[in-house]
Amino acid sequence: MNNKIILSSIVIGVVGSLVIGGTTAFFTDVEVSTANTISAGTIDIAVDGENPWMAEGTVTIEDLKPSQHEYAEYVIKNVGTNPANIFKKFTDVVNNGEIVNESQCVALGGTWSNEGCTGNGNVPLLSQMIINDLSVWVYKVDPTTEGAKPVWWQVIYTDGEGKTIAQLEQMDVLLGMLPVNWYMKVQQSYHMNGDAGNAYQGSNMVFNIQLTAEQLKNTVTLENKLFPDGEEPTIEHDKTSATVAYTVKDEEFDYTLTVNNGDGLLSGDYTLIAWEENGQEFAWSDHGNAIALANVTIGADPTVVEGSLDLNQDLINAKLWLIEGTYTPGSVTGAFPWNEDGLFETALMDYYDSLQ
Repeated sequence: MNNKIILSSIVIGVVGSLVIGGTTAFFTDVEVSTANTISAGTIDIAVDGENPWMAEGTVTIEDLKPSQHEYAEYVIKNVGTNPANIFKKFTDVVNNGEIVNESQCVALGGTWSNEGCTGNGNVPLLSQMIINDLSVWVYKVDPTTEGAKPVWWQVIYTDGEGKTIAQLEQMDVLLGMLPVNWYMKVQQSYHMNGDAGNAYQGSNMVFNIQLTAEQLKNTVTLENKLFPDGEEPTIEHDKTSATVAYTVKDEEFDYTLTVNNGDGLLSGDYTLIAWEENGQEFAWSDHGNAIALANVTIGADPTVVEGSLDLNQDLINAKLWLIEGTYTPGSVTGAFPWNEDGLFETALMDYYDSLQ
């Protein structure tokens, strides 16, 4: 057979098959979901009823002398649509001062005369002598409301720790987590170090207070806290702490628990628990409803445990504690004894189960 005839037959066959394929029909069904939306939430706070906070001179202290204290406080409200972690820092600290009298001049190594002070050094920085303590209380209602009681609170710095404004400048200090429409009262004292001598006479400083609201991230820090009788729970800034990194919103509670036992205060078996606020004030009588999240045996430093837990529930405004003993993850702990050697939350946390 002629090769051209064979080639023509092949081409006709291919074209014929294409025509047949082009006319074939299939049963189908089409469904359409319309008007799907994704909306971004908001992070927004008001301070002392102002948004934006336009206050000047929130802290105005005149004629402060060594060993004296002055106090200042303000109230933050979460007016956004999401809970937020609140941070505070001192910024734009400017120290001023001039030599005003003989005592100051002599203390600076100078000589005082009718012409003023000669041969003196520089006026020292007042910010190095102003000690700052810091406490917070979180309320569901305006704390100025009669009978208002805090839901959560802590002392972040005590006066005895001696944290100065110079040391804290530009440092973001976590005040805690503020749920939507809740209030946080912040109280600071300003204490002039009793060791500040005549060299500080007439010195002054100006500074800004910056508050930042930040969406909840994936890490909660646990610290040693002191619970003196009749006093507020107070963070003990030592080398023993823990961090819990977790997925804020997911189908499972994926976590990494890292315990730093730098001061050797912890050893043995512990359980990470979450204790929800559940629409009521935290009360010790309700702590047995806490959910166990993870077990850890603390030994080497650091000790790291990773895992995943299907909780089938949200955790809203929850405290995270690391307590002694072994409790089954995913189950309620039931009653457990008070253990002041555990580690305690420095901010409330939320977890959202995306499959609920």
